[in-house]
Amino acid sequence: MKKLIFSLCLAALTIAAAGQKASELKYTDARELMLINQGFDNTALPYSRLPEDLKEVTRKEVWDLGLNSAGLAVRFSTDSKAVGVRWKPLNGFGMNHMAATGVRGIDLYYLNEKGVWSFICTAIPRSTDCQSLLVSRMDGKVREYMAYLPLYDGVEYVEFGVDSTASITLPHKAALTKGASKPIVFYGTSITQGGCASRPGMVMTSIISRALNKEVINLGFSGNARMDRSMIEALRRIDADKIVIDCLPNCTLQIMKDSAYFFLTEVAKAHPSARIFMVEDYKYGYESVDLKTANDMAEKSAYWSDLYRKLRKEGYRNLRYVPREAVDEGDSEGTVDGTHRTDLGFYRMAQRYIPILH
Repeated sequence: MKKLIFSLCLAALTIAAAGQKASELKYTDARELMLINQGFDNTALPYSRLPEDLKEVTRKEVWDLGLNSAGLAVRFSTDSKAVGVRWKPLNGFGMNHMAATGVRGIDLYYLNEKGVWSFICTAIPRSTDCQSLLVSRMDGKVREYMAYLPLYDGVEYVEFGVDSTASITLPHKAALTKGASKPIVFYGTSITQGGCASRPGMVMTSIISRALNKEVINLGFSGNARMDRSMIEALRRIDADKIVIDCLPNCTLQIMKDSAYFFLTEVAKAHPSARIFMVEDYKYGYESVDLKTANDMAEKSAYWSDLYRKLRKEGYRNLRYVPREAVDEGDSEGTVDGTHRTDLGFYRMAQRYIPILH
């Protein structure tokens, strides 16, 4: 009998410690809150990244990747003692070398007493229709929150849950709010998009955004950043403070010769007061022993730097050059495969970029 009573008490304590369930919360559509880091108002889906009217002139591969929600985040304030989320991934996509939490999970941060964004928890995708209790047993103070959406999948809907007696509103504080200042834009590859961060908040663009308290728009397109003309039009429409062109990992030397001059001059003319950064290709773990890769990198770097000098002489004074050494992490320990970054790799890269962009 004593053992039975002890077991029942232990079970009761376990249930109490578990706190509230996600299903017990009241939910608000994220469209009623504030979406940040999105470059366009007329996107194909509420949480996608390219203007709907560019679909017919955009390569299918680029368009499909544009439906991913990489870099997008939802800002809100609430006095709830618990916060949950439910969402539906667009594709249920998965990869062998990237965690499911990074591909299609959702991260939650809050603005702490020092004004620094602090990570709370990641909602783990478990099914087609996902639901997760992110945090509970809080004190009921009004706090500022930011939730990052999936990196390599899109979402059909996103809703955030709070206690039945709590309120959830637009942000009260200006830290990282839509339109507070001109954004920074990154145009790039799978690395820019977030491969292979373990969770959405650890992609480099989001780390930089939190550090600078500034919107950073992620136009990373895995394997497909080839200076397409449709991307010129996309970049032309964003009233950006700075634009980072980080596409060389997806460009052959021939693509650079065919497209780079036109691409860069058109973007520079569209943004005469914005600084535009030409980033060299990154160093790869196998480059020191793979002679062909080393030769290809040398040729691409030489062409890119020659083009930069040519454009500066032609009067494009808003261009800036970023050599690979400036953003190199020093080793390949921050990658999963010698190329794609882990959280460590993204953190290191962000620390290199922040002073360049500040």
